[in-house]
Amino acid sequence: IVAPSFVHLSTAIAANTSKCLKIAAQNVYLEGNGAWTGETSVEMLLDMGLSHVIIGHSERRRIMGETNEQSAKKAKRALDKGMTVIFCTGETLDERKAHNTMEVNIAQLEALKKEIGESKKLWENVVIAYEPVWSI
Repeated sequence: IVAPSFVHLSTAIAANTSKCLKIAAQNVYLEGNGAWTGETSVEMLLDMGLSHVIIGHSERRRIMGETNEQSAKKAKRALDKGMTVIFCTGETLDERKAHNTMEVNIAQLEALKKEIGESKKLWENVVIAYEPVWSI
């Protein structure tokens, strides 16, 4: 799975002529099509032929202020439309030093579980990517 920046998605898709790679988007907006200037909806990603999307990356959480709940809503929207979600979890160095690793990661996953429930069909399309923020 390769996840280039949005401006390079079309180039990556075009270069993947053998279809050996899965191309993923690095993010998606939590609402559907509409007047969301600068945002990319699930429908737009599907129109490009994408089947995978990264959600909840540490940079989105830390820099953009994305919450566990927002990440979970994005995941639910993408899953409902048939996409595979790469759902990122991970703790900061301060959280690790405070011995809160499990609590932080569980909270991130609980938000996802609350949003998508226990649907086996949806969970089959979730990949959990544990990336401690302090390791980057």
